[in-house]
Amino acid sequence: MFGSDGVQLFQRMAGARPWRSDRRLPLRSEHFPVEARGREIVTQGLTIAVASDPAMSEEIARRLNNSDRSDQEDQWAL
Repeated sequence: MFGSDGVQLFQRMAGARPWRSDRRLPLRSEHFPVEARGREIVTQGLTIAVASDPAMSEEIARRLNNSDRSDQEDQWAL
């Protein structure tokens, strides 16, 4: 999806939030904003992904937040 050095998604079992009880659930608006902390992408204190390097995690977090913001604007436009 993000290339050979891309993102490895995972969920930490310890400290899992109720909204992440099913690993297949997508991120929802209440999970945003996400932030990059080094190589990790974090939301509400839970690491949701690890990128190959800090620059990649910053870019992924930026794109996820922009996408959510755009989705919110689209909902208000209807």
